[in-house]
Amino acid sequence: MTRAFWLLLVLCLPAGAHAQSEIPLRRLQLAAGIGIVGGASLGSADANLRSNMSSDPYRLFASSSRLERAAILDLRVAVDLTRRFGIDGHLLYGHPELRIDVSGDVESASPVTALDRLDQYVIDGGVVIALHELTAGGWQPFAAGGAGYLRQLHEGLTLTEEGTVFYVGGGARRAFVTRTRGLLRGLGARGDVRLNVLSGGVRVDDGARRHVSVSGSVFVVF
Repeated sequence: MTRAFWLLLVLCLPAGAHAQSEIPLRRLQLAAGIGIVGGASLGSADANLRSNMSSDPYRLFASSSRLERAAILDLRVAVDLTRRFGIDGHLLYGHPELRIDVSGDVESASPVTALDRLDQYVIDGGVVIALHELTAGGWQPFAAGGAGYLRQLHEGLTLTEEGTVFYVGGGARRAFVTRTRGLLRGLGARGDVRLNVLSGGVRVDDGARRHVSVSGSVFVVF
């Protein structure tokens, strides 16, 4: 399946294309791929009953929340402005599970786990820095960083949560075929690893959450 896909892409390039060249500058790059985003704790909290007779709260139960890891769809648009610097726009979509564990009930009830599925979108953009000095085997490493928008929809679209995301990361990419003229200027592959710092969105406390995401994609150059 993979070989057939690459063969189809190569056949789409007219004669005159050559292999393993640098990606043309100031040309539009579109990429699509899949990956995984890691889970993270969303915090814990106690359900307390307060009384005018005492300043000490009476705990009814405790809860802790966690967002589980999930598969993601990665879509990107990029342009290399110079051999060193480029810009990158990115859309991430995932369907993670929100897990809420309730325990320590004052009436000694058994622990309970509630589950909810989220539709999670991250739209961001940033700067890409090519590290040509570290190129090996045709794969060109890069570093990246930026910021964007977070949107999370609860199961059944009953509630929407919004927030922001900041990220740093990097990866490597390789152009397998390029050409100097025509609509389609090249094709290749890239891998990305990012540390995403999310604030807002679904949470118990006001702390930021850190999620690591890993993805691989195929890109075409126009």
